Amino acid sequence: MDYKYTELDYAKNIYENGFQSEQHRPTELRLVATYMRRVLDYKPKKLREEVYNWCESHIVGYKRELYYKRINSAINKACQKGSMLVNVESVDFYKYEMDYINGLYIMGDIDDQEESEYSYECKKLLFTLLFKMKVNKFITETKSTDEDFEYKGKYFKGGQKKYTELKKLAKLPEKVRINEDIVNTLWINGLVSPMFNGLVKLNFMEEIYEIEKNEGLDTTVVLQIKDYNCVGWYFDHYNQDKKIAFCKECGKIFKRRSTNDVYCRDCVDNVKYYEPIENKTIVCIDCGKEVEIDSKNTKTCRCEKCQQEEKRRIDREYRRKKRLSN
Repeated sequence: MDYKYTELDYAKNIYENGFQSEQHRPTELRLVATYMRRVLDYKPKKLREEVYNWCESHIVGYKRELYYKRINSAINKACQKGSMLVNVESVDFYKYEMDYINGLYIMGDIDDQEESEYSYECKKLLFTLLFKMKVNKFITETKSTDEDFEYKGKYFKGGQKKYTELKKLAKLPEKVRINEDIVNTLWINGLVSPMFNGLVKLNFMEEIYEIEKNEGLDTTVVLQIKDYNCVGWYFDHYNQDKKIAFCKECGKIFKRRSTNDVYCRDCVDNVKYYEPIENKTIVCIDCGKEVEIDSKNTKTCRCEKCQQEEKRRIDREYRRKKRLSN
């Protein structure tokens, strides 16, 4: 998962266990410095001292002169006004937002105005882009020092890697081409406007912002996203796709391999469907004593002593009836 969703947890993990990635050391060093400043509440002088100590403990062959610039940059960013670490616990979607997306008529061609073969996939991508705008809104407004600031994001910027990640996040079919098939179809319908170097203006966000000005909106929360690796599956589940379900054990959303699946792949091997017992305990019907017997035994109802007494009683009764018959 992208650490931006769980900055606080990620920073705490780095602070306690050291660097998690060689590739992202400058970013992780900034997160550690921010954790010390904002969570541990170290003042600038103490912060500098503790960052140096932390680096000595977690960097093999550490030399202060080699890391001075990098450490200084991390400390300066950690001390900036508005620097903080944020966890995005969940992202809510409202009824009016889902009604807007599902109510769109997406054409494949302006001239014949027939519905596009990629209509559903287009809506799925719009849903995923809306999710990203919601995350950006929460993080930006939380970190803003201006209490009246309101985020109104309407742009997506990315190169090939970012678009590949977006396609994966939206859970679009492998055969679908995100730019040629989806973004182009959305552009034909005026829902997005490609600009330059991968930058896309999200015209549909402007429509949503206009809708939000209306009174009497249905703000019922109909979706709450907690798994940020498979956002598109939430859209599928909302639209009654039977292949998508929530794990009975951990609550995680997953794609079923069969309609009978109720556990995700992480849980299915750990769940004990039935654990046979070797013995069971019964209570003797004569003396009330507890007796342990084989679990498959369905006939025994007495303890051994009472069973012998019962056997003698049955024998006596049998002999008595035999004498009377003679």
